[in-house]
Amino acid sequence: MADREGIKFDGKDLAAFLPDTGWRDTGLPTFPGEAVFRCGRISPSITVTRSMCRFAHGYDATVLHPAPTAMLVFVEKGCSRFDMPGTSFNVLSGDAWLMRTDDHCVGRYTPPNVATEMSAIRFDVERIREALGESGTLQLGAATRLGRNEDFSSSLCGILNNPLASPLDRLLAEGQSLALLARWLGPAPKTVAYASGVSNDDMRRLDRVIEMLTADLTAPPTLDSIATLSEMSHPRLNRCFRKAYGVTVFEWLRGYRLDRARRYLLDPKTTITGVAFRCGFSSSSHFAIAFRERFHCSPMEYRKQTVGSESDDMAFAK
Repeated sequence: MADREGIKFDGKDLAAFLPDTGWRDTGLPTFPGEAVFRCGRISPSITVTRSMCRFAHGYDATVLHPAPTAMLVFVEKGCSRFDMPGTSFNVLSGDAWLMRTDDHCVGRYTPPNVATEMSAIRFDVERIREALGESGTLQLGAATRLGRNEDFSSSLCGILNNPLASPLDRLLAEGQSLALLARWLGPAPKTVAYASGVSNDDMRRLDRVIEMLTADLTAPPTLDSIATLSEMSHPRLNRCFRKAYGVTVFEWLRGYRLDRARRYLLDPKTTITGVAFRCGFSSSSHFAIAFRERFHCSPMEYRKQTVGSESDDMAFAK
């Protein structure tokens, strides 16, 4: 098509973008428009890329990763569409996404004449397994929206402003990258049945339902769409879910949201309202009521108890 350009990157192409130390700026001189990819190698298993693009024509890129990869993607400006096997989704300014590419392939389309700025931290899945075992990202689907309407400047500046010139620079950046990953990860969905009576086929359907429920907490699917995905009627779906997890579909989702919110409350830089909206609650008051019902304290009280305790321990250690 005349208004659309495309390019494919394989493992060798990606390696050419990455310097051994420091940063490397690479453009796309054959494509009309402006494009700068600033790439850094934090460690053998963690890399970072900040892309700043504005193309005259729509731009298609297909990236073939040399190994299974998990990516934290932060959209600072503009928009793009990502294509992965079995799913396609739009990422917008202020979005934070976690993507996992078990088959190594990711497609990205950037529309014409849209200034887009995006930062991606890529982790070899084996590196995450070292840090987290079989939990965390390894239990999530191919793409999960972790946040919406976020400001990433303060959390990313330590990595993006690191010169990556010395081993100590890179060690600091590795710690910051893993800390960022830990900050955004919530509790892993429970995937072990509490009781017998659910067939293997139905458990596979429920696994797909959980991927759908956790893909975007700010925009939960309807019961109709979940039932269609699982190929079950509403009563059968809730009956199987209760057998497997002890609760109905949306009771499970409510508990998962609250568990994730409790994790986010440990970050004092995130407001209570920000935690509420990130976890899909319609208001901070609704969130506070649900949180108190579950944990017998308000979100603010929980933050004071936990964050305050950590601060006291650090002060005592000094």
